[in-house]
Amino acid sequence: MDAPSLNGLVWPTWHIPFPHRQNPVVDQVEAAHLEWMDRFALAPTTKAMEHYRKARNVEGNAWFYPTASLEDLILLTNMMGWFWIFDDQFDDGQTGLDVAKAKTIASGIIPILYGAPAPAGSPAPYQGLADVVQGFGIRLGPDSMRRLGRGISQFMLAYIWETENRSARRFPTLREYIHMRVHSGCVVPVYDVVELAENVSLPYRLRESVWMNDFLFDAANIINWQNDVVSLVKESNQHHVNNLVYILQNQNGCSLQEAVDTAYGMATGLNEKIFRAQRELPGMMDIFRLDDTERDGVQRWFDGVLLALGGCMKWHEITHNRYLRYTTALDDIDRGAPGANPAYLADLLPNERIHPGGAPV
Repeated sequence: MDAPSLNGLVWPTWHIPFPHRQNPVVDQVEAAHLEWMDRFALAPTTKAMEHYRKARNVEGNAWFYPTASLEDLILLTNMMGWFWIFDDQFDDGQTGLDVAKAKTIASGIIPILYGAPAPAGSPAPYQGLADVVQGFGIRLGPDSMRRLGRGISQFMLAYIWETENRSARRFPTLREYIHMRVHSGCVVPVYDVVELAENVSLPYRLRESVWMNDFLFDAANIINWQNDVVSLVKESNQHHVNNLVYILQNQNGCSLQEAVDTAYGMATGLNEKIFRAQRELPGMMDIFRLDDTERDGVQRWFDGVLLALGGCMKWHEITHNRYLRYTTALDDIDRGAPGANPAYLADLLPNERIHPGGAPV
């Protein structure tokens, strides 16, 4: 699949209609987080660590969770670091073209999400995830942990689906993509763990309602669809079938500019749905008969999700040039030999070390 030309595209301007501020303890997080990355060998080469640090993940998490304590922000940053590293294995590497391998990895990862230990000798991402899950298990209740496990499990299943699309060079339909993108971005779990940042526990009956799921899916897709636009330069160099812009172009038979404009309109069009949910929240708390303590916790969590949404948009704004090292010419990116990972990408999921999963503990 040839890389499409991006010359002459007019890039949209993103405005941030949601509150955002940075956690004041951000400077104290980096050393602890990078020590964790080293301990689990998640960026084991100089190039891998340079590539990771250019993403400014520590800074990003301080925007996502501006109210978290230092200890909690370190754990949240470790979680996001794991997401970032794991995502690159599929999006940038050869793992993202191997369907059988993706299924084996998912069967090894999912039990860990529900409390199983990482198998002895398993790859670094398995070990790092087990440590993150253990950290959350100490802090969150059973309902929240099951919810986190479910969200990341759906992320894994979405990766299998994306790998099937890449390997077949198949564009999904727009309807398929919208259904799966909310899971492949893994943004809903990022919002769910605002419970930790705010030190609250959501009532199960409200969190599992269709109203709350609709709110979270809309808030997630603002970020997912914005990312599809801002990462267009990078994804023009990849097997770019799993991107909203290219799917719109393929399905509608339109120009790339028209597809960019449509994707931008779809993402920004969700903003009003978030504001509507904000107005509806007090009435929903009445319907579910929340007491005063529950109402206070839900309001703090909801406000925290809006801060995470606004903070993620702010992070996109200040780090958009993390994609500028990618160009529209395949020869201009240090990708290594054909069929190999790019030079910055350490293979953290070698075939000889991946394990299918066992029964959850």
